[in-house]
Amino acid sequence: MIDTVYLHLEFQSKNCKWSLNLPFLCNQCGICCKIDDFLTAGPAKFNPLENPSLHNRLKEIYDEMGRKWEVDELKYDQYITSAPCPFLKNKKCSIYEYRPDGCRQFPNTPFGMLSQDCAALDRFKKQASALCKGRKTKKTYHFTTEQIKQTKISQEQYQNSLSKLNRTGITEDEKALFESLNNPKKN
Repeated sequence: MIDTVYLHLEFQSKNCKWSLNLPFLCNQCGICCKIDDFLTAGPAKFNPLENPSLHNRLKEIYDEMGRKWEVDELKYDQYITSAPCPFLKNKKCSIYEYRPDGCRQFPNTPFGMLSQDCAALDRFKKQASALCKGRKTKKTYHFTTEQIKQTKISQEQYQNSLSKLNRTGITEDEKALFESLNNPKKN
């Protein structure tokens, strides 16, 4: 299973209550990976004694950012909102297994939903909107690294939802993940 965030949607209609899981599948464009986001995402998840090189690199980054801030707060603000995360290498996170919770939870973060020009996030928002349109919906975010939230969906509801997602431009990889999280044959 892919390590990602998904949105659990619970629908209440006149006749029934049903639910499905809408996954967010990052296409690793790197647009959201700014140093500002990294600095506010919380601590990296590692033991400094087991990874002294990462510990030293983080200390260097924090020291450098402190110096930039002390010299000129305005330039510091401009820098951190435009400079890529120092751990972004070839549009991939070089510390992926140690990344902070704020990065793990993207797009369900303060900076996540505000990200601009992210095709995957734009599709995710369109997909959620298409599925929820005109329906009373309870939305909760979860992670595939935890026990997957059980869905309650009929074959007809599943097919209708899939049809709406197809109209929003769902990718084949997104569709495969959606199917693995919502297979009505398992319910």
